[in-house]
Amino acid sequence: MRVVIPVLHLHRGGGCRVIAEAANQLVERGHDVTVVVLEGLPLAYPLKSRVKRVSKITPSVIPEADVILPNFWPTVRPAAESGKGRVVRFSTGFEPMWVPENKAALDTYLQGFPVVTLGPHLRRIIREATGQDCFIAQPGVDGRVFRPLDGAPRDGRTVFFIYRSEAHGYHYKGNGDFAAAMELVRRQMPDVRVLVAATEGDSPGTPPPPFAFPFTEIRPEDDRAMAEAYNRAAVYVLASWFEALSLPPLEAMACGTPVVLTDCGGVRDYARPGENCLLSPPKQPDRLAGYILSVLREPDLRSRLAEGGLRTAAVWTWKRFGDQLEDALRQIMQGHVQPQEARDP
Repeated sequence: MRVVIPVLHLHRGGGCRVIAEAANQLVERGHDVTVVVLEGLPLAYPLKSRVKRVSKITPSVIPEADVILPNFWPTVRPAAESGKGRVVRFSTGFEPMWVPENKAALDTYLQGFPVVTLGPHLRRIIREATGQDCFIAQPGVDGRVFRPLDGAPRDGRTVFFIYRSEAHGYHYKGNGDFAAAMELVRRQMPDVRVLVAATEGDSPGTPPPPFAFPFTEIRPEDDRAMAEAYNRAAVYVLASWFEALSLPPLEAMACGTPVVLTDCGGVRDYARPGENCLLSPPKQPDRLAGYILSVLREPDLRSRLAEGGLRTAAVWTWKRFGDQLEDALRQIMQGHVQPQEARDP
């Protein structure tokens, strides 16, 4: 198949990683893939496909294709108006829930285009909002990079958190909840250490995380640096109010790092409370703090969660994602607008 993927940018972040992996996985399976991306904006992930830089995503810049795979809502209309291929809506997050232009974003789901999304959670959201069923391609983790590292200096008192700035629209990441939880943790465990990855490294001038307690800030430049950070920690914490899926907990699991998560939606696709994680209600820092303390204080619990996480991450691979995505596109090219198997996997 000839596949064109129009995107605005590919900065560091879960949705952009999924798009990059979609391109790479399709290339590895012998498909002819072109990523169309705006000039001057970052490509944080290596691409095996062709890259076409353009000043603006318009119908005229879209190459001829069998499948055009727009993701973020502003790229859908140019893809459709180009008339140069079968449009398949690739949804890594249901934009009407969080973009200011929610009506325009919703309209991109109401055009009758087949939809591929990341898992049962997003599938249900889209189906309830639009009546449109979705094909599923579940993202994964690169186990060659995200793995337990020999000789890694794992610290039994270190809590790891990924900070995304509210200034860049990440109000739903629960930064304040994490801060409040860590203040509670520090009252009972004053020697706890906090490691914070600020992932806005490709945004010059981004201020440091505004936490009042002592912490060590890192700005990882690539996946290997992130894997090293996961391996340093006794627990990784996700405090979000909403996530379409969230890859960092899976990356942490793959590194053998126990995880404490908020029940923020998409994590339910892989989270098994008590088996591979502890799951806290969102916006409840006291509950979050209690779970963090449990992991820090109980070596047997840490071991159980780490082992369960490794088993989970072993299943969630990019190869599986590529197989599912290719299968979805083949079904669509055969004329199936909705998946033949309608039950959630």
